Amino acid sequence: MAQPGSRYSPVRPLTPDERALLFYYCLNHTVTRCLICARSYFLSELVADLLSGRTHLCPQCRRDLTENVRTHVYACGIMPDEVRQKAQALREMAQHLVKESRQLRDKADVLIREAEAAVEETRRGLWQALKATRPST
Repeated sequence: MAQPGSRYSPVRPLTPDERALLFYYCLNHTVTRCLICARSYFLSELVADLLSGRTHLCPQCRRDLTENVRTHVYACGIMPDEVRQKAQALREMAQHLVKESRQLRDKADVLIREAEAAVEETRRGLWQALKATRPST
């Protein structure tokens, strides 16, 4: 499995709110650094691969820098403290909801498996009852 930040790892894209903050506050300064190429980049210098759907790539080595850009959004010194704090609170709330959603999905999966097992057990019981009451020939 690919590691986060590796060349072709599946990275969660920026949210619309993260992109909006970048465009509003971060267009005039660097937002990420590629450690492989040892270069810093403005948002407008990053490239996208439309065929794979990957965005925020290093223009030289094509390493996905999305997580670096996301880190910048929540640490940008240009962004007002109040905006940054509200963005961080929104991010934490979203992460909590995702975690809660996963837990609910896992519980639902368990309940579905239990229900399927109960249906199968009932079906077997029905067939056994039918066999027991079948008239002898």
